[in-house]
Amino acid sequence: MPIQLVCRACRRPLTAPLCWTDETNHVVGQDREPSVLAGLAVRLSNESASSIHGPDGQIVGVHVFSPAGAIATHPDDVPPEALRSTGVDNGCCGSDGSDGPNRACLCGAVVGTEWSDCWTQAELRFHPDAVEAVPAD
Repeated sequence: MPIQLVCRACRRPLTAPLCWTDETNHVVGQDREPSVLAGLAVRLSNESASSIHGPDGQIVGVHVFSPAGAIATHPDDVPPEALRSTGVDNGCCGSDGSDGPNRACLCGAVVGTEWSDCWTQAELRFHPDAVEAVPAD
């Protein structure tokens, strides 16, 4: 049964209809290669994060790019008018996703992270607490 991701805050549709697939169909690449095929959604079991190191080399924290349970989609499955840039949104020819959440619903709720820069994979990861999967019309 097809689903559609909607903003949990305002219920606005954020994606085209999608079908769930398993995590084996999520391949992180580079050079704008999509990590998920168009029309599919993948719930990721692990968080994507990196360690933050202090001046002495000790780990002083963790920077989370996307939490466990995030939903990865193909960029073409997100209409351009559905989201806006928010927060820190760096990149030379797109969004590099390195600073974490960078996409918000038009209502202002931060909903996920886009990777679209020339050296990253091409995907949008929706945060599990910010969106809801509902039956597609």
